Amino acid sequence: MIQLKKIDILFFCYVFITTILLFLSWNDSDKYLELFLTRGLLLGIGMVLIYFDSKVKNTLLNLLRNCYPVLFSMLFYTETVFYNKLFFSNLDKYLIKLDLQLFGFQPSVRFSEYFSNPVFSELMYVGYFALYILIISFVFITYFKLKKDSEELFFKLAASMLLFYLFFCFFPAAGPQFHFASPEKDLPTAFLFDEIMHLIQKAEQPTGAFPSSHVGLSLIVLVLFRKRVPNYFKIAIPFVILLILSTVYIKAHYAVDAIAGIISVPIVLFLSTFLYKNTPEYKL
Repeated sequence: MIQLKKIDILFFCYVFITTILLFLSWNDSDKYLELFLTRGLLLGIGMVLIYFDSKVKNTLLNLLRNCYPVLFSMLFYTETVFYNKLFFSNLDKYLIKLDLQLFGFQPSVRFSEYFSNPVFSELMYVGYFALYILIISFVFITYFKLKKDSEELFFKLAASMLLFYLFFCFFPAAGPQFHFASPEKDLPTAFLFDEIMHLIQKAEQPTGAFPSSHVGLSLIVLVLFRKRVPNYFKIAIPFVILLILSTVYIKAHYAVDAIAGIISVPIVLFLSTFLYKNTPEYKL
């Protein structure tokens, strides 16, 4: 018997909604055909994982089957740039104005100018990269140590990611690294993580600046693990603080994006919990 879990329904609904958004944003670019083929491939992989997990007992297969929407999230994030201007053009100028009103200067420009020491830059780059470590560790700890809560935790993390990505459709913002020109957008040099950060920056798309999903998701991981894995929570806190600062330092976000990312956490978690409680499961 094949069981469609809550996270599967979430995944299929997200693909359905964003496919409609892609159709509404359609132009003659070959990229759109590639996007449709990619999401068809992702749907196929998801269904293959669901099917074979019901037939074969395998730890790796079961792990992938339970968290594949989380793994696909990076592709879903980058594709928002193709439909995030369906309703509005980029709203960066308003975020820049708000930063100026709040701080009297542009934090996303001045922060890295004032603290341009390679050691400090390395610390910031490690902080920004920490999100990927947080998510990977979240997946493994949840699957191997929190079996009883794993379906709920995977669902809430995946739902949180996808809710952020849907919001980007209605509030498009490219971020400082795309809005400003050189030298304002240039990053200070560092050591080991210098090349890694430049690769990450090149892979970024001009989308998803407000609110900062980087900030929001890192805090959501902390909240979900605060009582369940208290030692993880304590160890992760300093890295998350660095991460929040780094989003502005590396010019991925305006300061108000990071603030909005913090404010969004209880809202996104409330919606994720609501979806978890109200999403059905099906047996085929």
